[in-house]
Amino acid sequence: MKLGIIGPPQSGKTTIFNAVSGLQETVGDFSRTVHRAVIKVPDERLDNLAELIKPRKVTHTSIEFLDAACFTGRGKKSTGELEGIHDLRLMDAVAVVVDDFSPEARTEQDIGNIIDEMILADLIMIEDNVGKLERSIKLTGKKDRAFELETLKKCRDILNDNKLISEIGLADDELKSIRGYAFLTLLPQLLVFNISEDKLDRHADIYAGYEKYRREGITDISVICGKIEMELAALDDDDQKEFLAELNIEKPFVEKLIQRSYRLLGLISFFTLSEPECRAWTIPEGATAVTAAGAVHSDFARGFIRAEVASYEDYMEYKTPAALKAAARLNVEGKDYVVRDGDVIQFLFNV
Repeated sequence: MKLGIIGPPQSGKTTIFNAVSGLQETVGDFSRTVHRAVIKVPDERLDNLAELIKPRKVTHTSIEFLDAACFTGRGKKSTGELEGIHDLRLMDAVAVVVDDFSPEARTEQDIGNIIDEMILADLIMIEDNVGKLERSIKLTGKKDRAFELETLKKCRDILNDNKLISEIGLADDELKSIRGYAFLTLLPQLLVFNISEDKLDRHADIYAGYEKYRREGITDISVICGKIEMELAALDDDDQKEFLAELNIEKPFVEKLIQRSYRLLGLISFFTLSEPECRAWTIPEGATAVTAAGAVHSDFARGFIRAEVASYEDYMEYKTPAALKAAARLNVEGKDYVVRDGDVIQFLFNV
């Protein structure tokens, strides 16, 4: 999974990047540097399963973070010459960080300005390509891209109405026709409200006040203190746990951010266990057993015979495949079985 972190200058987006990556990049609106980091996805379930199996290797799934310095925060006043947009278009979702910590904070205006700039960037791309497509169809007489042109114009209309493309519910064939454009306004958004330390005790009320932005599959929200989280990320595990307890914080922001991103993108995790390696895998929610097998190896899907499945909770209770079988908690499933978050799966195949 790839997540782009964006926001207006001095919103704390690089602070948030440091918090989730564990790095210590320079913060401040003077920096136009793009930062990248790939981290393993924390999953206590995999760690607990590995304690049972004692494998030689434990492999978490990974997530790539991009701290993108391509927005001005000026909204419609932007010139449209936004740098670094290409890299951002390759992300699976964006985290929009806004200032909710300073006396000068204009939180809702900042959200509107960033969305305006995303809309502007997509409109520029559409205008460039609509003209090219129209000329191509007129000169060659070929109509094979007419549907693509029609979809682009539909997207242009919704953007000109100051809405996101993700809001109009494009059909699958329409989405397929414009996939290559990688529109920013099609990306799911996580709005990150960056609060000050003195607001931590009002976290729940602040969160409730911003819930109006939540839209299933389109936008989710998170309220955090980036400064505290950046300090947490720099601590070792024992000191971090002590600091979390002092602040009455359940878990570090990086874990919450990833959980919300997974939910926003409709992703789940399943596990494969063996003495050589215990590993977590990420697949779309609703994926079948054969799709999950293909995520592990194409041969698993090609020669799929069956899947032996236990829930994480049952595996932790019964501890071994033999005990699971004896308790009738190890299920034999076929290709069409819909994998659940936390499933522990052994695939049987023959090629």
